[in-house]
Amino acid sequence: MKNKREAFTLIEIIFVIVILGILATVVIPRLATTRDDAKVAFCTEDITLYMRDLSTYYTSQGKFSLNMKEMTNVAIHESIPITENGSSGEYYYVCNKIKKNISFSDAAVVFHFSNTVDTQGTIRINFNARAVSIIQGTVDGDLGYLLNKKNIATDGVGITHFIAGIRIKR
Repeated sequence: MKNKREAFTLIEIIFVIVILGILATVVIPRLATTRDDAKVAFCTEDITLYMRDLSTYYTSQGKFSLNMKEMTNVAIHESIPITENGSSGEYYYVCNKIKKNISFSDAAVVFHFSNTVDTQGTIRINFNARAVSIIQGTVDGDLGYLLNKKNIATDGVGITHFIAGIRIKR
């Protein structure tokens, strides 16, 4: 009897490497896309939570706090501090928080506050949300596109939302 060794041949190993390479070129881009989609979904939730928190705070207190951290836990950056009556203020949201030193140029969404008084004397807060980009292909662009579709924010002049501030006293 001959001594026969059982092992893989060089051709079999090359085929395995080629198949793994093909699988890697298909799977890796899909994983990156899934990660970006998750980031956009997270940022969308952050923005809707921020808007809800501010509306709830203003309605319950009848004014805004000068400290944004008292009103929401969402990481929002300040350009112009908000006034108690909401007559002015500008904040921005950064979705891609890779950098340590974040500035206004990194903003994905910008929020601008102003107010008007209606005929009954109720102060209505104009809460304008403007997406920096709604062109798909980047996380910020995808976020802007999704916010535009949900009628939350858009590029250009933005979309204005209103906070009535009608408080029920007990």
